[in-house]
Amino acid sequence: MNQPEQLREFPFPHRDGLDPLPEFAELRHSAPVVRVRMPSGDTAWLVTRHADVRRVLADPCFSRARATRGSGPRYARTTTLPDSILAADPPDHSRLRRLVAPALGGRRAETMRGAIALLADELLTDLERRPTPADAVAGFTRPLPLTVICDLLGTPRVDGDRLDAWNDALRSLTAMPDAEVTAAVDDMTGYLARLVAAKRAHPGDDLLSALIAARDAGDRLSQDELISFCVVLLAGGYGTTADRLAGLIHLLLDQPDRYDLLVREPRRIPDAVEELLRYAQVTVGANLRVTTGTVTLSGVEIAEGEAVIALTSSANHDEDVHPAPDLLDLTRAAPAHLAFGHGAHFCVGAQLARVQLQEALAALARRLPTLCAAGSPEWKRGQITRSPRTLPVRW
Repeated sequence: MNQPEQLREFPFPHRDGLDPLPEFAELRHSAPVVRVRMPSGDTAWLVTRHADVRRVLADPCFSRARATRGSGPRYARTTTLPDSILAADPPDHSRLRRLVAPALGGRRAETMRGAIALLADELLTDLERRPTPADAVAGFTRPLPLTVICDLLGTPRVDGDRLDAWNDALRSLTAMPDAEVTAAVDDMTGYLARLVAAKRAHPGDDLLSALIAARDAGDRLSQDELISFCVVLLAGGYGTTADRLAGLIHLLLDQPDRYDLLVREPRRIPDAVEELLRYAQVTVGANLRVTTGTVTLSGVEIAEGEAVIALTSSANHDEDVHPAPDLLDLTRAAPAHLAFGHGAHFCVGAQLARVQLQEALAALARRLPTLCAAGSPEWKRGQITRSPRTLPVRW
């Protein structure tokens, strides 16, 4: 039987930085499955331990489709993109993933590594020409993944500012009113619909043209699926990577010996990226899931039709899985982590993100070995992720 629990407001109050959140640690130890109230007024079960989070992400009893369609529980009363790959369950999800995975898989990401390294160098050349202190977000961590995704998708680079604003809206929990989020999603989907029409008429050598032509046993992506997938690519392929890159650089510069280690020993960068991804508590929310039957997590019974939030950022600090989890140890062998999710919805662009993070840090360590923080970052607030909006640096 469920034990009575105090209903907590979620998300928790904002804290600057990416270090471990005390609320997550408290819940892992004392109430690993606890009921919370979301901004919409609906309630959900918040899950914080590694084993439970993995189960929620992998077990088909926890449905994404039920969380995005119909009248079920919601984070906020905003557009949910029900045709998105992120909102689908198998077999629909499996069909969509088969259609798009070849364009984003590890092999494709590795073929892009050289171009990404060159782009990182070009951006740092431009950054070095700026007076210091300079903003690493505006000059490096934002334009690198934005250029990569624009070129990959076939979106004009000049539209980057619009895409950036839309991305902030998509990630909002409490930062913007629901009506503004809905309006931004409508603007974005309208823009992408026009882009899809242009690519249908004049295909190019880009991902969007490939998605338009993609088939699975004669089945094409529908128009709504195409547009929703483009939204996911822009929000995940650009927004998530940009936020993570800024956050990882902040963590490195927050204690200069961390950055100095990578300057001295750049061979450590691939493993260091994995440890940084594990440590950084970037994600303070999660895509909602709804149970399709009664389930039990850590002794708590969850009824059919209830919402569940599985916190990967908390799971990555579970003491039962990671020794000394609150220590950021860049000499640690690459840890297995849940920063890219788990199960059917494991991030299809994970390897592309890894390549960008690795090449960005390698370029920084090579080109700007004396890089250091030049002031406190400004932090984004009210979003599903914590990340610097500005990152003042000098060298």
